[in-house]
Amino acid sequence: MFRIQHLQWMGIAAAAIGCLLLGGAAVLSNFNDYQRHSHGAYELERFSALLEAVNAISAERGPANSAMAATDAEAAARHAELATKRAETDAAIYNMEAVFKDTIAGQECDAAHARLQSELANGRRKVDFAASSPFAERDPRAIGRGMLAMFAAADAATKLRDLVSGHIIAETPGLAGELMLANSASTLRDQEGRLGSFVVMALVAPPERDPMYLQRMQAAEGIIRSLWSTSVSLADNLLPDPEITGLVAAVQRDFFDGALLLALDAAENHAEDNSLSPAVLTAEYVPGMRSSELLRTAVIRHAVAAMDRNADNALKALVSAALLTAAILAVLVIVAVVFRRTLFSPLMRLHDDVLALASGDHKAPAPLNGTAREVGNIFNGLDILRQNLAEKRVLEEEQRRLNRRLRRLAETDTLTGQLNRRALLSRVDAMFRRADRIGESLAVVLFDIDHFKVVNDTHGHAVGDEVLSGVARLIDGALRTGDTLARIGGEEFVLILRRADDITAHNLLERLRILLSETAVQGKLGLKVTASFGAAMRPAGSAQDWDEMFSLADQRLYMAKGAGRNCIVTEGFSPQTRQRA
Repeated sequence: MFRIQHLQWMGIAAAAIGCLLLGGAAVLSNFNDYQRHSHGAYELERFSALLEAVNAISAERGPANSAMAATDAEAAARHAELATKRAETDAAIYNMEAVFKDTIAGQECDAAHARLQSELANGRRKVDFAASSPFAERDPRAIGRGMLAMFAAADAATKLRDLVSGHIIAETPGLAGELMLANSASTLRDQEGRLGSFVVMALVAPPERDPMYLQRMQAAEGIIRSLWSTSVSLADNLLPDPEITGLVAAVQRDFFDGALLLALDAAENHAEDNSLSPAVLTAEYVPGMRSSELLRTAVIRHAVAAMDRNADNALKALVSAALLTAAILAVLVIVAVVFRRTLFSPLMRLHDDVLALASGDHKAPAPLNGTAREVGNIFNGLDILRQNLAEKRVLEEEQRRLNRRLRRLAETDTLTGQLNRRALLSRVDAMFRRADRIGESLAVVLFDIDHFKVVNDTHGHAVGDEVLSGVARLIDGALRTGDTLARIGGEEFVLILRRADDITAHNLLERLRILLSETAVQGKLGLKVTASFGAAMRPAGSAQDWDEMFSLADQRLYMAKGAGRNCIVTEGFSPQTRQRA
């Protein structure tokens, strides 16, 4: 009898310990979730202050453009509007500096902050200079310089935003998706404003400068469409909410189906006599960007709200788990003292279920009949714990999916945003097999920037990085759908052109070569560069693999350099040229 009672007490004690361990694990897990979500909401609220400053600098361009294009009769009102907007921008910057003071510091962030202040001051000086002269004597080139200087200020703000968001993601990886979406929405709105500004600049500039502004407009359009298709249009997937869904549809309707078509039509039908008034274009274009502004703001607001809801749910689960654990232990004590004989078998079953749950078995056990109400409550509690652990496993799976997404980001060249060498090499075999399967010829093209070392030596590596990014954006925006661009190192890039015979490939490369030689790829200094191209054609069904195609294109690239650079070589073979495949 004593042994039976002893075994009973041992069983009850084991069940109590198991429940305590499981309850403690659930409490700790929910506490960690609560801290993570609370901290995430705090970081998002801080980041919203930075985003407001970035957006305010971008939005200042509108009143600045109006002031520079105002007639003498409109000047006083436009200057007053600009002064008001500048005060709002300064207030937003001051708030951002106060929020992030002594929190994210470092040489890189300090330099980005200093550059932002310098570029904004420079942009305002150039805007004031252009707007201060009488309307009849106003130089369109001064207006253009003012607009470009404000673009540089917006770029500096974007750089600071990206640096700070990188610090936040490193500290709170769970916010990566929300911050990336917020940055994309902010950049989308900025590029929409730039596109409109470039059209306005084309309308007020001398005819000979139209192509430069229209090319920049096309580049901005490419960035807008890329951001929209790859991230912003999918905002309702990350933040499922009727308001977000409605705003995504509104951006498509108001900007892509409205304002963008208006700007493109104005650019296409632009006449030398500037018959279309910049003021009329601005008045009709600006309202089309309103939905993008609302979406940009709503993304952060809903992300913060989602984090707050998750934190509240985690806190409730924490309290529930703690109370449930205490209740289970109390019930076990009562059962041990009062109902030892009648409840021994159910408690042994409870002990087994607890151990199974602790070992990771989340399957619901077979129902147990004929138990007292108190024991039934314990089993109900275990079901709740089992559900909590199952939900925790779902959250862990979401974290793993995010990690996979971050790994995909590792395949992207961080400077240019294009594929890197590793990502390209992982895709080429599939590209070749697909081309063979559908009977499609390919062109493998290597090109690099001529005399790029001179750019670095003359202007510094920061400018060199901007040149590389500008070249990548320009080339990527001019490619056809299905063509692939990758940066494989230094100033060297690879193109894989689909549906490309000898003539098609040469014509496309010639267009890219001319476009690159005539377009400034670095905004502040207006730097232009040239490139040398070496191309190798691969007919459908060819036995040539990637190494052979790369080697042949590489040889022709060096033949192009030997021929004086800034040219294209699509045929020929020189065994003396180096092979690097």
